[in-house]
Amino acid sequence: MNTSSGAIRALVRDGEIHSSVYTDKSIFDLELESLFEAGWLFVGHESQLPQPGAFVTGRLGRVPIVCVRAEDGVIRTFVNRCPHRGAEVCQGSTGSARKLVCPYHGWTFKLDGKLSWVPLREEYDTAACDRLSGLQPVGGTEIYRGFIFACFDKPTLGLQDFLGHFKTVIDDLVDRSPSGLVRASPFLIRHKYRGNWKLTLENLNDTLHARVTHAAAARAAKKVGEADAGISANASLGMMVANAKPLSAFRDLTLVTENGGHSYFGAHMPTTYGVAQSTYADALGKTKGAKEAQRILGVQRHVAILYPGSSWHARYQTVRIIQPLAPDLTEVIGFVFQLDGAPDEVMESALDYCNGATSPFSSVITDDFEVWEGIQRSARDAPGWLQISRQYEQRESEPGNGSYPATSEAYIRNQYVQWIKIMAENRQ
Repeated sequence: MNTSSGAIRALVRDGEIHSSVYTDKSIFDLELESLFEAGWLFVGHESQLPQPGAFVTGRLGRVPIVCVRAEDGVIRTFVNRCPHRGAEVCQGSTGSARKLVCPYHGWTFKLDGKLSWVPLREEYDTAACDRLSGLQPVGGTEIYRGFIFACFDKPTLGLQDFLGHFKTVIDDLVDRSPSGLVRASPFLIRHKYRGNWKLTLENLNDTLHARVTHAAAARAAKKVGEADAGISANASLGMMVANAKPLSAFRDLTLVTENGGHSYFGAHMPTTYGVAQSTYADALGKTKGAKEAQRILGVQRHVAILYPGSSWHARYQTVRIIQPLAPDLTEVIGFVFQLDGAPDEVMESALDYCNGATSPFSSVITDDFEVWEGIQRSARDAPGWLQISRQYEQRESEPGNGSYPATSEAYIRNQYVQWIKIMAENRQ
């Protein structure tokens, strides 16, 4: 497909998008290059790298990367590729090593990425020796409140500017820790689905689908809760029951769009901490002060989208990475963060929520799989224009800084404002 600026613009018009945005390989490749390799993406947390040699791996678009804490304590990000034959230097999602050693031929690198040893170096000719190099650093690595972000290309915006008002979402998560520290759980919850990456982001703030797509799960959860009051505070169960709220309840919530394609809406499921509420509030009050603790507990937000690469739920201290693998294949990786000084029940609730929202065994996410994969098939086999026009009559006077009823599709339109900006405007 033609990926000129004009052709890209023509795929989005007032309240509509063309289904080829989900299926076309040339568009997908341009998305990886322009959105996922040229911008900031969440890749991990400082707590995963507690000492020199600790590392986490991931991807920035197509590029495999490794984030490692060096001897000087600085966290750096490199392309996870040995400059000799291209093997991945670090394997697995996490690990620790005194030096980084390529598993193919033993080339060895210091923790700051510099080449330290090459087996049989004398067998390389002079010209080859002159070309020997260390690991390739990415364009940028920055940290905000312990959360590590990286950019493969040299970033055009600093991390603070990229985050903008979204910093308040991250603040909300970290502020909920009585000590101000959060730690990543060693367990990642993953799933894949046969659909485009944008389908996840276009779904996460869609309140209307909840009571339709998840109707059966909501009815079952309600029956389970009625039969056993002891599990009524279960986070997954609460999420399923909340999906059955009347449309008026969703309309009464506020949807917020932000510059850069980011968005969130007000909480629609239980936000208290169940049996741990009093103990947790006391712990928070002791370190933050009663007034600040009350403010923190009063923040009511549901899933927040950090476009294009992650979603955040501060109340359940979870973060999900959206990783495009192909036009019709996406992986979602769920992180759960423990609030230092909070009761154990708070972490248990977060794990339960993340499992219910991200695990392939979730009775909710499997509903979404069916719908998304159906959208992907129809986009391939019966291409055409699709609607993103709900409440379009409330025109966004200033795209990216809007407040709407949570039943609006303004957040999807806001995502495509950023999509066009990066995919088309920045290429002129």
